[in-house]
Amino acid sequence: MQRSYQFALAERTRLSVADRTMLSAQAPARRFADGQFVQYQGDPGDSFWAVIEGNVIVGRYAEDGGFTAFAVLGPGDLFGELAFFTGVPRQVDAIASGPARLIAIDRPLLRALMTADIGWAELLLRSLGRQLAVSLDMIDAERRLGTADRLRHLLSVMAADAPDGMTVRATQQQLADLLGVSRVTLGAALRELTARGVVARGYGHIRMLTALSPRV
Repeated sequence: MQRSYQFALAERTRLSVADRTMLSAQAPARRFADGQFVQYQGDPGDSFWAVIEGNVIVGRYAEDGGFTAFAVLGPGDLFGELAFFTGVPRQVDAIASGPARLIAIDRPLLRALMTADIGWAELLLRSLGRQLAVSLDMIDAERRLGTADRLRHLLSVMAADAPDGMTVRATQQQLADLLGVSRVTLGAALRELTARGVVARGYGHIRMLTALSPRV
């Protein structure tokens, strides 16, 4: 069976300006200060979020207190849909990066939005489909790839969500935790990718130098 990583690098689903205007007319936005938590990992998923203004960083805190950022979200981005639709606890922390305005979409509000415009259903299906595709590609990579190529794939997915599309800000320990390997193993994989000209390492960040091809 042919395997492709194109899905994992698919464009994120965003609300248009018209969608955000429609949403703002039906629900009040909540204001968050810089550094304020929007949600905590483990919280119940009784709603999901739409970013109206500002930016939100989503990621996880490790046991040592270090934070791994998975994505920086901006106006129009949605997050929290998986917990909302599946009933599982929140899988990530979300923190405002600068002042931000967000709207929490619960079930009554979602029903009202879909009644007014069925396009909301299609938008949410696209968003969930992208997240599922990313998850399936990560599982596939874990089953068949060596550590260096698994790391390359992880970095490519994380970089795709970065503001510049190239730079991942994470420590070696945080990346090791995400891959489920030791820091020593992660360090060896990172040195291999550096030697292959795939990445360049900087203080507190890793920069992708080559794009992820359909076959790793």
